Amino acid sequence: MFGFRNQVDASSPSLTALGITERSAAKAYAALIAIGWSEIGFGYHGTVHAHQDHPDVVVRFARKADGFGDYAALLRRGFAGSNGPHAPRIHDMHVSRCGALMTVGSRLSNPTHDTWWLAYAHAVIADHPGIAMDEGVRDRFKTEWPAHEPRIDHPSFDGIREAFRTAWPGYEAYVAALRAVSPQSLDPNIGNVLVGDDGSPVVNDPLCDDGYGLWRSPLLRVSARYADLVRRLASDALGRAPVPA
Repeated sequence: MFGFRNQVDASSPSLTALGITERSAAKAYAALIAIGWSEIGFGYHGTVHAHQDHPDVVVRFARKADGFGDYAALLRRGFAGSNGPHAPRIHDMHVSRCGALMTVGSRLSNPTHDTWWLAYAHAVIADHPGIAMDEGVRDRFKTEWPAHEPRIDHPSFDGIREAFRTAWPGYEAYVAALRAVSPQSLDPNIGNVLVGDDGSPVVNDPLCDDGYGLWRSPLLRVSARYADLVRRLASDALGRAPVPA
C-alpha cells in the first residue's frame, strides 16, 4: 500500500476480516451501506460507519486521502503517544490507487456538553503562540460552549486546567508532539476530541483536511511533490503564453 509498513498486531480487525472488499472512491460508500455499515457521522471528506455485529470498531471512508490519513499513518508508525490514552487505535488502513482512504479504528464516544474538561481539551489543541484562532472556529466554539473562551489563559479555565493536568498528565505533551510534526496548525473543530473507553479525552482528527502524504513512503512523497511542482510550472508557463491576436 504505497510503501506503508503495517506495525499493527495481526489479530487486530482488518478490512478484509470485516468483509469489506470494495474500496474504490466511486463504489465503496454504497458497498458499505449495502453490507450493514450504516453512516453515523461525516466530515468534509469522509464518513464514519458502524455495524451492529462489530460494536467496538468503526470504518471511516473518504474519497480522497485527507488529513486523517496523515494522522493514521503517524499512529501506525508508532508516533510518540500512539499507544497512550489520548490517541485512537487504528487497526487497518488502505489507500486505493485513485486515492480513496479507508481505515478501521476503535469506536469512541461523543462527550456530553457538560463534560467538565471538554472546553479545555479543545483549547489545548487550538492554542498556537503568535497565531490567532480562525474566527469561524472561534464562533463555533462559543456556540457549543458559551461559558468558555477558546483560549488556554482565559479565567474560565482556572481550576479546570490544574484538575485536567492531574487527571491526564500526558495530554498536553501529546498535543505538542502532534503540533511539532503537523505541516499546518492543528484543527480544534467540534468533534475532534472524543472519549475513550476509560473516559479519557482522545484527539480524534487533529490534522488539516488536505493530506500531506504521510501514508506514502518518503520516496513516493518526494515524487509526488516533484510532480506537483512540474504541473505548477507547466501551468504558469501556459498562463504566460501570448494570447493570439
